[in-house]
Amino acid sequence: MIGATDRELLARAASALRRAAMWWGLGIVLFAVVSAAFWPSLEDSEALAGFEEMGALLEAFGAQDIATPAGYLDGQLYALMLPLLLSGFAIAGVTALTSGDEQAGRLEFLHALPVSRTAVWLTRWIAAMLLLGAVTVATAVVMVVSLPVFSLDEAGVGRVVGATFGCALLAAFHGAVGYAAAGFGATRAASAGLAIAVLVSGYVLSFLVPLVAGLCSARRASPWYWALGEQPVSDGIPGAWPLVLVAVTAALVAVGTWAVEHRDIRPG
Repeated sequence: MIGATDRELLARAASALRRAAMWWGLGIVLFAVVSAAFWPSLEDSEALAGFEEMGALLEAFGAQDIATPAGYLDGQLYALMLPLLLSGFAIAGVTALTSGDEQAGRLEFLHALPVSRTAVWLTRWIAAMLLLGAVTVATAVVMVVSLPVFSLDEAGVGRVVGATFGCALLAAFHGAVGYAAAGFGATRAASAGLAIAVLVSGYVLSFLVPLVAGLCSARRASPWYWALGEQPVSDGIPGAWPLVLVAVTAALVAVGTWAVEHRDIRPG
């Protein structure tokens, strides 16, 4: 059960990130709505049919069936842009509350109190994840409402919601990469840089490497595939792979928490 001290730490961490979360959330929701809103003007045109002739280029963006409602949502939102945006928010938020605050000297006072480092750092991780969850729920609700409004009903509510939360799970993983790096004492720039490098590498492994003949199975080593598969709205989330990503994310958080308990805190 969470005690009063932990609740206070959690509230302070969430408050520190609240304004950034509001702007990130507003931008992500608006982008999702605008992406959906373009479908009615494209569904009866020949533009999308022309795009389908681009073959491998569309595969690189997860948009193989872009002339269908589900394929359009995959290509415009779920296979690339929403994972990138949510991951960007998670990385920025987690590293701001951990390595960023340590580097700025804002954690020195908290670490001087009779509170464990584990409590301080885990409440900051949880605060970032709660705000990520809030942005994800808002995005999912807006997309569900947008489906009938913009003639995207065929994509299916269940698959759209599942794909939205798959993107959030991928974002949490990349946030955990930044958290683990911060736990070992990396600066905010280094923590965020490592998480971004993993983000980009995972995309390359999931979407670009498989374009090479004989390397299709390489995508199974990518966190992007674990969270979203190839086309999350068209094909659904692949089996139990998200559970693998949950386990890896939890392991990264555990390692980062262990590391911060066994090192000297960097003075501001």
